[in-house]
Amino acid sequence: MSKYVYLAICILFACEVKDPEPVVKKEKWSVEHSIDFNQELHEREELAIKIYLEHHKDLKMIETGTGVRYQFAENRTGTGDFAKLGDQVSVNITIALLDGTSCYETDSIPDQFILGQSDEESGLQEVLQLMQVGQKTKIIIPSYLAHGLLGDSEIIPPQSILLIDVELISLQ
Repeated sequence: MSKYVYLAICILFACEVKDPEPVVKKEKWSVEHSIDFNQELHEREELAIKIYLEHHKDLKMIETGTGVRYQFAENRTGTGDFAKLGDQVSVNITIALLDGTSCYETDSIPDQFILGQSDEESGLQEVLQLMQVGQKTKIIIPSYLAHGLLGDSEIIPPQSILLIDVELISLQ
């Protein structure tokens, strides 16, 4: 009889009824999700740039309305007209990630492109319009004005903040 009581107790506890797992309803991706995602990404990038600038107190950067930050080299004044959309510009450029990882650097031949009509980072094109021939500038470009969510599919990873050193060599 004690075997049967013991068996009944084991069955009773083994058959404990548990609450079913809650069903998680998957929502379709919406415009609101995209907005929330972009806002969160923007806030994270702003925080990363703020931390970078706090660790590089020698940088006294100016922020544009779009979020690009730049600082002209103090020992390099430019001459002539400012670059404008449609100008062919020649530049020496070094592009790195905010952590210092080098991505691109011009060799002995400057990069050339038409301002406003090229695949160059829109943040770079924005700052070039503030420059004169001979000026050097350090630029921090958030990902949404650089290569965005996808990177450049070669060296620059997705969602990368870029640190660019650029010298405007000539305008045509």
